[in-house]
Amino acid sequence: MPKEVFSLRIPSELPLGRAVSLFLLDLLYPNRCPCCKQSISWHRYVCDSCAAALALPEHAVCPGCGKAQGDCICDTAPAFDRGLAAVWYEGVGRAGILSLKDAESLHFARYCGTILGKQILADPQLNGYDCVVPVPMATRKKRRRYCNPAEVLAKEIAAVTRIPMRTDLLHCAETAVAQHTLSAAQRRKHVSQFSAAGKDLKGYRILLCDDVLTTGSTMNRCAELLKAQGAVSVAAAAAATTRRNKETTDIHNLHTNS
Repeated sequence: MPKEVFSLRIPSELPLGRAVSLFLLDLLYPNRCPCCKQSISWHRYVCDSCAAALALPEHAVCPGCGKAQGDCICDTAPAFDRGLAAVWYEGVGRAGILSLKDAESLHFARYCGTILGKQILADPQLNGYDCVVPVPMATRKKRRRYCNPAEVLAKEIAAVTRIPMRTDLLHCAETAVAQHTLSAAQRRKHVSQFSAAGKDLKGYRILLCDDVLTTGSTMNRCAELLKAQGAVSVAAAAAATTRRNKETTDIHNLHTNS
């Protein structure tokens, strides 16, 4: 086994508690890249080759809606005010999202959360926001998956930015319909499972998080609910965003456990 796997040198950006848990876990279950399954050092979230493949070109994503510049949906006047994404939902990015949805590893959400957190810190208009809010997941579905991917992402963003995370502002009701089985038009209609918790958010600026930004329907509905409670600004942050030429294929090929 490579000597670096047992290195106790802790990267400066990795919290001590996280570092210790990752190091000990690696002794029992050697760390692997969530995208390609290649063995990697205990403190890494993805391998070098996948990190290179995941990197987005500068200005590739529209800052208004979080979609690819060629797929901008700003003309639909979304309820959220800003959009940002860490990776494309295709290739190794899609593999990473599926590893998270299948609860194989939380590393991809942590990787994307770190990228988004750094983007937020670098943007004066975003780094002063009041809280990070994950898109909620129905309790039964969360138990089946062992986690809510959006919540893992939000937790990482909160850790990087020091902006507090809140999970008490939105609710998601149980539903028998899976989002990935719906067409774009059906997705826009099937958002009634989300509801507001009735909190006073007057003047709040909120970072709303989800694992994948597809049509924007979920983010839009949640942003509407947050603003109805008084929020003055909502920015939508997604781990991955789809591109039009990949969207239809990827949605229909999404793992059946999604």
